Amino acid sequence: MIQLLFILLLVPLGAGGLLLLFSGVSQQRSARWIALGGSLVALALSLQLAADYRALQAEQGVSASDSPIAPRVEYRRTWEIIGDTSTPGAAADAIKLEFHFGLDGISVVMIVLTALLGVVCVLSSWDAITERESEFYAALLILQSGVIGVFCAFDAVLFYVFFEFTLIPLFFLIAIWGGPQRRYAAVKFFLYTLAGSLVTLLGIITLIGYAAKGGLTSPCSLPELAAWYQAHPMDPWLQVGVFAALSVGFLIKVPVFPFHTWLPLAHVEAPTAGSILLAGVLLKLGTYGFLRFCLPMLPDACLTVGLPAAAILSVIGIVYGSLCALIQRDVKKLVAYSSVAHLGFCMLGLFALNVEGMTGGVLQMVNHGLSTGALFLIVGMFYERYHTRMMDDLGGLASRLPLMAAGMVFICMASVGLPGLNGFPGEMLSLAGMFKRNPLYAAAGATGLVLGAWYLLTMLQFVFFGPLKEPAVHHHDHDRHGPIRDISFRELAALLPLAAACLWIGVRPQPLIDVIRPDIEAVAKLYDGRPPVDLKALAVAKVQQRSGQEQ
Repeated sequence: MIQLLFILLLVPLGAGGLLLLFSGVSQQRSARWIALGGSLVALALSLQLAADYRALQAEQGVSASDSPIAPRVEYRRTWEIIGDTSTPGAAADAIKLEFHFGLDGISVVMIVLTALLGVVCVLSSWDAITERESEFYAALLILQSGVIGVFCAFDAVLFYVFFEFTLIPLFFLIAIWGGPQRRYAAVKFFLYTLAGSLVTLLGIITLIGYAAKGGLTSPCSLPELAAWYQAHPMDPWLQVGVFAALSVGFLIKVPVFPFHTWLPLAHVEAPTAGSILLAGVLLKLGTYGFLRFCLPMLPDACLTVGLPAAAILSVIGIVYGSLCALIQRDVKKLVAYSSVAHLGFCMLGLFALNVEGMTGGVLQMVNHGLSTGALFLIVGMFYERYHTRMMDDLGGLASRLPLMAAGMVFICMASVGLPGLNGFPGEMLSLAGMFKRNPLYAAAGATGLVLGAWYLLTMLQFVFFGPLKEPAVHHHDHDRHGPIRDISFRELAALLPLAAACLWIGVRPQPLIDVIRPDIEAVAKLYDGRPPVDLKALAVAKVQQRSGQEQ
C-alpha cells in the first residue's frame, strides 16, 4: 500500500512537472489532455488506496496505541547527517534527517478529496484557460502533489516543507491567470500566509527541541512526538506559548476571524480552478495542522486556552462571515465569505475536544470541500457565459439554464445543511459536540445555520429566479459565439461527482465516520475527564516558590 501512496504522490508531480513543463508541450489541447490523464490516474489511485485502507482497517480492527497519532501504514527512512556514530554515546548527538510517510483514516479521506477536486479543476479550466496552458496545468498538478504530501507526512519537518511548498504554485495560479487585481491578491495571500507560517515554525522547533532535550531519539516523528508528550507533558504555561505560536499559521490558513482578510480577495481574483482547490483543500491545511500538532501534543493549552479562544473566534467568524456574505453583490465574493462562516463549524467541532465534535469537525472539512468547491465551479460556469458575477446584472437564469439552476439549488441546499445532504451530519455533530462542552458556544454557532440559508437563498432568488435578466454584453457574445447554452457534458462530468458525494455523505455518512473514528477517538481520549488548568494559581505558586528559594 505504501508503494501505491508514493505513486499517487508522484503521478501529478510527474505529469505537471516533467511532461508539461519540460517536454515542450505548448498546445492547449495537448496540455489539458495530459493534465486530465494525470488527475484521473491520481483519482483512481486514491480510490484504490482508500479501498485497501478499509480492508486493512477491517482486518486489523481498532488496535490500541501509545500515541494519539498512529498511522496504520508507514514508511520510515533515517539518515545521520552530522555526528560520529562510531563511538558509544555519539549517536545521540548526531543530527538526523528522517523521511516518514504514512496513512491514517483522516489522511486517507483528505487525499481522496484532493484527487477528486483535481479532476474537477482540470475540467473547469478546459475552455477558460487560453494562455500559457502548459504552465497553468503544471502549477495545478504540482499544487495537488504538495497538498497530498501534507496529508501523508508524519514527520514534523516534512509536514512543514509541504505546508509551505503549496504556497508557490497557488501564488502563480493567482498572479498569472487571475482577475484584474491578481498581483495584489497573490502578494497579499503569499505574505500573509508566509508570515504566519514562520511563527508556526518557531512552535514546531520548540516542540522538537524540548522533546530532543528530554531524550527522545526521533523528535521529528509525529507519532513518537505525540506519545512522548503524553508521557512527559510540558509545563502548562509553556504549552500556552507553543500553542499560540503554532496557532498563528494555522488560524491564518483556515482562516479564522480576524485573520481572514486575505481570503475574499484571493478567491475573487483566482481562476475558477484556483478557487476550487483553495476552498476545497488548502484551507483545510490549517485545521489539519491543529489535528496533527496542537490537539495531541498540547492538551492543557487546548483545553484551558484553545477551547474558549477557538470557540469565540469561530462563533464570531460564523456570524461575521454570514453577514458579510449577505450584503455581497458579487456571487463569487459571497461564496468566499461563506467559506469563513462554514470553516467556523470545523473549528467549533475540533475544539469541542470530544468524539462527537471532532468527528463533526473532520466531516465538515470534507463537506466544505465538496459543497463550496461545487459552488465555485457553478459560479465559474455562468461567468464564462456572461462575463459577470454581479447579482444586479443577472436574473431568471433558470429559464435559460435549467440544468445549471438545478445544480446550483442542489449544492446550495447541501451547503445550507438540509437533512439528507452532506452539510447536515457535519454541522449537527460539530454543534452536538460543542453543546456537550459548552451549550452557550453551540447556541451562538447555530445562528450560522439560519444566516447561511438566508444569504444562499437570497442569491438563488436574485440570479436564477424571477424575470429573465441578462447583461448587455451578452448580445455581442451571442453574435460571435452563438446562443448561450446550458451546462455542457464536460461541465456535467465535473459537477456530478461532487453532487453524488454530497448526497452519499448526507444519506449514509457512517462509512466515512468509521474510517476516521479510531484516529478521532485516540485524540479525544486525552480530554476525557481532564480538568482545565488554573493558570493563574499555577503562576502564583511559581512566584511563591521562587521567592522561597531566594530567601
